[in-house]
Amino acid sequence: MILAVAFGFSLFCWPALYRPLTRAHGWNFASANLGGAVILLLIGILSPVVGILVDRFTPRKVILGGTVIAATALALLSTIHSLGEYYAYCVLLGIGTSAVSILPASILIGPFFSRWRGLAVGFINAGIGLGGFLAPRLATAQIAVRGISGAFVVLACCMAIPFLLTLIVVKPGGARVPQKAEVAAPSLRLLVRMPMFWIFGAALFLLAHSMLGVQQNLISWLTGAHVPPKEAALILAITLGAAAPGKVISGLLADRMSARGGMLFSSACVVAGILALIQTAPKSEMIYWVGIIFGLGYGGIFNASPTIIFEYFGTRQVGKALGLLYLFFGLGTASGGEIAARLFDQTHDWIVAFRFDLILAIVGLVLLAVTGGITRLRGVRVS
Repeated sequence: MILAVAFGFSLFCWPALYRPLTRAHGWNFASANLGGAVILLLIGILSPVVGILVDRFTPRKVILGGTVIAATALALLSTIHSLGEYYAYCVLLGIGTSAVSILPASILIGPFFSRWRGLAVGFINAGIGLGGFLAPRLATAQIAVRGISGAFVVLACCMAIPFLLTLIVVKPGGARVPQKAEVAAPSLRLLVRMPMFWIFGAALFLLAHSMLGVQQNLISWLTGAHVPPKEAALILAITLGAAAPGKVISGLLADRMSARGGMLFSSACVVAGILALIQTAPKSEMIYWVGIIFGLGYGGIFNASPTIIFEYFGTRQVGKALGLLYLFFGLGTASGGEIAARLFDQTHDWIVAFRFDLILAIVGLVLLAVTGGITRLRGVRVS
């Protein structure tokens, strides 16, 4: 529920809001998308800070604080009248969302599992898929009834659900189950000297950029092709809903094979999904199946950072290492939607932007495929 509501609603409401924002305020798509890009950028660049806070204060405290900040930011967004206010409140929302992201949630759950940890991470991260299914439909429905301001207020009120659940259900002491001996996470200086760190990081950046370039602008593409807003929101919801089984599948593959194996499966789905999207008419019934294929890969890539870090270094004091790897993911997600929107503003053709994203996704897949010898676990040395 933390990832479905606190993280998912804060992140996945935006594709349903961009076109209404451009109409209400006279902005272009690049200006509207920049707000969502700021949020995604902050999730990435603040990840090392969140990791340090998690190591020092526990995931529970970080998540509680982040939920309050996110709720406050969404409430303030209901009052915007200018781009300056819009961007300022998006900065605040980015700070809050970074504190309720996959990083603290994964570290919250990881120590409870000595086996099937990848499946456990995939299962809780499936909450993001649930949030992705609900958020665009909820935002679209609330805009139709209450307008953009009312939609932000409703989203802010929803933050009470994960806040109360975390406060009541999560014990302050965290996991107390016996754990097998684990290798301590390396220092940041040592981590950045590992080839596997840069290979996984580069692949994460490329795939995250391509995924978000499509996801953030899918509704805008569909409605621009005269697909009704409710149907466009449903297509995106189904796409993001498919991310839930995608996370579970990639988690199982991480346990059975390796984190790299799970990432390869997810990357292949992203490439296949974008390629099929370019070839499919927006009003075709096949667009739903295309969305499912893309969603399976989209969900799995969200799993990649924690499964990689847990596989290589265990769960003990890994917040800083996980946060540093998330920098690549965050920079990719932040740039994807914004670059795609700018390409559209220049060409007035979303397919041009999606083709660019396809190229980056293929490069990420090839990078993972050809570096098996470098990224195998036995090649890691932390002392």
